[in-house]
Amino acid sequence: MGNPRSASKKKNEGADSELHAAARAGDLGAVQRICSSDPHAVNSRDKHSRTPLHLAAWSGHAEIVSYLCNNKADVGASAMDDTGAIHFASQKGHIEVVRILLSFGVSIKSTNRKGMTPLHFAIQGSHLELVKYLIRKGANLSSKNKAGETPLDLIKSEEMRSLINELEQSLKNKDQTTRSRTDEFPLKPLNAEDAKDVHAHGSCDQVDTDIDTDEKREKRKGDDDIAQDSLPVPDAKKTKVSLAHLLAEDDIEEEL
Repeated sequence: MGNPRSASKKKNEGADSELHAAARAGDLGAVQRICSSDPHAVNSRDKHSRTPLHLAAWSGHAEIVSYLCNNKADVGASAMDDTGAIHFASQKGHIEVVRILLSFGVSIKSTNRKGMTPLHFAIQGSHLELVKYLIRKGANLSSKNKAGETPLDLIKSEEMRSLINELEQSLKNKDQTTRSRTDEFPLKPLNAEDAKDVHAHGSCDQVDTDIDTDEKREKRKGDDDIAQDSLPVPDAKKTKVSLAHLLAEDDIEEEL
C-alpha cells in the first residue's frame, strides 16, 4: 500500500506545476480552473521559488496577472535573488503588466538583492516606453544598485540617452513653471498683531460673519417691534365670552 500523504503531496505538486505552466503559457482558462479547485495554489512555488504571478509577469500575460492579483496572489512575493513580479515584467518591457502591479500596491522603488529597481531593468533592456512611463510615475534616476550604478549608468543606446534627457528637461520645466506660479501669488505671512486677532476671533471670515449676524439680529428685533405695535388690541369682552363658551362646553362634556 502506498502512503496517502505522499500521494496527496504529489497530486498537489502536479497541480502547482500545471498552474505555473498555464500562467507562463497564457492559458487563462486553465489558470481559472486550477485556482477555483485549489485556491492556495495561487501562491505556490516552483524549484526556483517563483510563483505563477512571476511567470505570468515575465511572459507579459496582463490578463492572467490581473486575474491572479484579484485572487489573492502575493504581489510582493520575491523569487530567488529577491526578484519580484515587477522586476520580471520590467526586464521584458511589459508596460501593461507593470501598470497592473503598481495599481495593486507594488512599490515603484522596490529592489532585488542586487539593488536593481524596475527602472534599472527597463533602461538595461532599452525598453523606451516603459522607461518613459516609470519616470513619469516618479521612478528615481539617481538610485544606485549594490554596484553603485544608477539607471543612467546602464544606458546602452544614444536613443535611450536622448529620451531621458528630454524627459529630464520636461520635468525640470514643469517644476520651474510650478515655482513661478507660486512666486506670482506668494502667501503673505501674518504679523504678530494679525495672528493675535485671528486667534481671538477664530478667523477674519468669522469676524465678518459675526458682524453681519449682529446687524441682522438688530434689524430682526426692530421688525418684530414694529409688527407687534401694528397688531390690533384684543376686545376684552369678546375674550370673556369665548372663555365662558368654552367652560360651558366642558361642563356639558362632563355631564355626558
